[in-house]
Amino acid sequence: MIDQLTVREYQKEDTEVLPPLYKALGYSVEKDELQSRLRDILANPAYGCLVAEKGTQILSFIGYVKLYFFEATGFYYRILAQAVSRNARRQGIATALIDMVKKIASQDGAKAIALNNGDNDERLAANAFYQNYGFRQSSLAFAMNVEEDEHGKEKS
Repeated sequence: MIDQLTVREYQKEDTEVLPPLYKALGYSVEKDELQSRLRDILANPAYGCLVAEKGTQILSFIGYVKLYFFEATGFYYRILAQAVSRNARRQGIATALIDMVKKIASQDGAKAIALNNGDNDERLAANAFYQNYGFRQSSLAFAMNVEEDEHGKEKS
């Protein structure tokens, strides 16, 4: 299957088939909302989105951004989202997409590639994949909804 795989830049028409991949990540989204979101994101040249397809069927996507270090000179790329269709997993598709982001980052002179992933049972296989690819766990991530008060409670 990987022999017939094409990795290319996202196109507006791809939005028609991306919502199920977002759902696989645990995020429900309507195609019109997604199209608007991706239009806004990809208007910024620091962001990119690639899709992997076999024939005309999109099996996966990856979204990334170029960011600058505060703690060092230079920049890195961060993978923000990646999903592979459930029936197309373990066939080298995620590897092909990360390979392409790695190539883009390397050609641009980036020093590293980073990503965050959930630590729940649903993400265990993905975490193992990332570690097998060569990523290492290097930090602990925190998040807070801006609609919360200073103690993490939702504002009423």
